[in-house]
Amino acid sequence: MDDIEILEKLDKGQIDFNEAFTLMKKNREAVNTAKGHFLKINIKDGERCFPIVIPLFLIKSGFSLGKAIVRLIPKDKQNDNLEKVYKILEKIESRDIKRLVDALRRCRSYPLVRVENGDTLVDISVI
Repeated sequence: MDDIEILEKLDKGQIDFNEAFTLMKKNREAVNTAKGHFLKINIKDGERCFPIVIPLFLIKSGFSLGKAIVRLIPKDKQNDNLEKVYKILEKIESRDIKRLVDALRRCRSYPLVRVENGDTLVDISVI
């Protein structure tokens, strides 16, 4: 029984608050037991297939490392594209990346994005 059904039963008086709370708590425990561990990116271009698997724990570290590396590049070596990347990275806070990774960890195997363009397919999922 999902949370909506529980709340409807509570609203109709079929169950009391404590029973509804217990049922909803069980739903949370069930969600927390199934966890994603990797971000899987499959890129298929015609006959070629490029699978990429990234452990979720590396995403936050990789983001922080990327921010640091971009800051270390001397101004005379930067171009317009790098400046755009720098501006984007500066607007993204580390706590937001942490929240994103935490949310992905709570996912079971779940497809996130699927893009097709002619013979090219990009499929991103949590596994």
